[in-house]
Amino acid sequence: MVARRGRLSKEESGAGAGGGLRIMLAQAADAVASPFPPVNRFLPYYRHLRAVKWQFLVGVSAGLIYAAASGAGLPMMTKVVFPVLFGEEGGQSDGYERWVTEQLGALSQDQLLLVTCLWIPLVFLLRAVASYTNTYFIQYTGMRVLEAIRVDLFVKLQRLPISFFKANRTGDLLARLMNDTEILRQMVAQTSSDLIKQPATLIAAFSVLGYLAVKDRSFAIAMIALITVPLSVSLIRWVGKKLAARARSLQRRSGDLSATLTESLQSSAEIRAYNLEERQISLFQGIVRELLLLRMKVVKYRYAVSPSVELVAATGLAAALYFGVKNGMTMGGFLALGMALFMSYEPIKKLGNIHTFLKQAEASLERIEFILDQPDSQPDPEQPVPFARPKEMIRFDHVSFAYEEESVLREVDAEIPVGTVVALIGPSGAGKSTFANLIPRFYDPKSGAITIDGTDLRDFTKADLRDHIAVVPQMPALFSGTIMENIRIGRLDASDEEVAEAARKAHADEFVRALPDSYQTEVGERGDQLSGGQRQRVAIARAFLRDAPILILDEATSALDSESEAMVQQALGELVKGRTTFIIAHRFSTITIASRVLVFEKGRIVADGTHEQLRETNAIYQSMMSGVI
Repeated sequence: MVARRGRLSKEESGAGAGGGLRIMLAQAADAVASPFPPVNRFLPYYRHLRAVKWQFLVGVSAGLIYAAASGAGLPMMTKVVFPVLFGEEGGQSDGYERWVTEQLGALSQDQLLLVTCLWIPLVFLLRAVASYTNTYFIQYTGMRVLEAIRVDLFVKLQRLPISFFKANRTGDLLARLMNDTEILRQMVAQTSSDLIKQPATLIAAFSVLGYLAVKDRSFAIAMIALITVPLSVSLIRWVGKKLAARARSLQRRSGDLSATLTESLQSSAEIRAYNLEERQISLFQGIVRELLLLRMKVVKYRYAVSPSVELVAATGLAAALYFGVKNGMTMGGFLALGMALFMSYEPIKKLGNIHTFLKQAEASLERIEFILDQPDSQPDPEQPVPFARPKEMIRFDHVSFAYEEESVLREVDAEIPVGTVVALIGPSGAGKSTFANLIPRFYDPKSGAITIDGTDLRDFTKADLRDHIAVVPQMPALFSGTIMENIRIGRLDASDEEVAEAARKAHADEFVRALPDSYQTEVGERGDQLSGGQRQRVAIARAFLRDAPILILDEATSALDSESEAMVQQALGELVKGRTTFIIAHRFSTITIASRVLVFEKGRIVADGTHEQLRETNAIYQSMMSGVI
């Protein structure tokens, strides 16, 4: 290292100071490289660029043209053309400069003035066209990438198991899908074009500085101004670290705000019934105030970069002026140096802003990747078995299940012959719903197996298995759209006549045709335009349309009045015929259509028999008959 330092000193003492300056430029370039945005974090998502690769290449090419016109065109104009125009000596010249000088010298004074003045708008025209083209195409490709990421996120959410949604709040997931992807969109919109233009402009400006410094000793000394580059870099890195921490807190609290808002909108009746308006307002205001503080901290650090770098750049330019003039630099030479230095610091400033944007976007990306990187806890088999209509039985073989640490089913055994209508009864938390939810693989057993005709459910694909199961829940979900569309969910390729026939079987056709727009009536958000009994019959119509061999009725009449319950009971009596049916109920009237009853208590089946057998022997069944459970 000592010998190397001595050799450099010898080179630096040479007339041109070229060797030492090359080392200085290399050190400056190394320093500048460190504030470049952490784009590696985003590289895995650039696979989406394949669909728009030509637009991306056009944008990149335009950015390089902009960089050449800015980083090299403007400084060289001030170095070569202005001295000829004003009759100054250009100092040392190379072949290119002599050729330009000769060509300009052959012109008359008026022609020279015209050519020189035209050079300025032509350079800026080239920069403007290249900048617009770069911005348009790079933003287009960036938006396409973002669109693909948002779709990937939604697809992932559709395929994650129900256990994921039980463990995460809906409002927070919505914030990740909408707010965090919107922050990525803003980042793409505000930084995508500069990611090409600014690094290329910086390289072009550094190239001009190196070229000028190698030629002229006064330029080499003025290059001391580049010492300020590492200072700018350190400042940008420090701000980036501060901003990243604040951005993570901001996005987390934004998710809390979205969750609170979602809960309040979904629970409007409960909030008013228990006079919780002031509580919810206070909670909401507290989160909003905290978000304001966090946002202002983000603003403080984000917008500190640009003025700080400008101050450092001004100090560097002043140093260049001082040392350059003391060593014989001409005004034309200083203009070229000043322009090149400006073209160096401007990209650093903009890259600093990009750095802060990407740090904030990185916090949002982490929240998005929380979803994208979720493992599928219920994967489909590599070689699935085709599902055949059940012919023998559904069997639970020593099945146990727990939600995290809470054990819900314990070593459950049961054999249900095909075509049996089974009622599942017992106190709340006994395991009835969990038992039924294992059949369509909403969850998988922690131990044991569930088989259909001897084939484990995990040997079927989830889609194939669920195609053969119909579920009528206690609170059926109706989607925004018409009644026709909501019934057709049972089988998307069904004709209008088949939908109407399913509605007739569900005793829904009469009330539907009495509506102003019949089957084209909009059901409203979550089906709010229909009564509870009407929503339930629409759900039963779906099940008729699906015509699945396995049917699950989860508290299908528990929320209905007596008149609606009678209508629904009649429809259910028709629906269960010829199907293997599991009825979860607390009302005795609901289970009368069952031919067999399984009694659950503390995660176990404690009784199994017909109505007649259990009426005499089982206390839980007797309690249900008397309306206690």
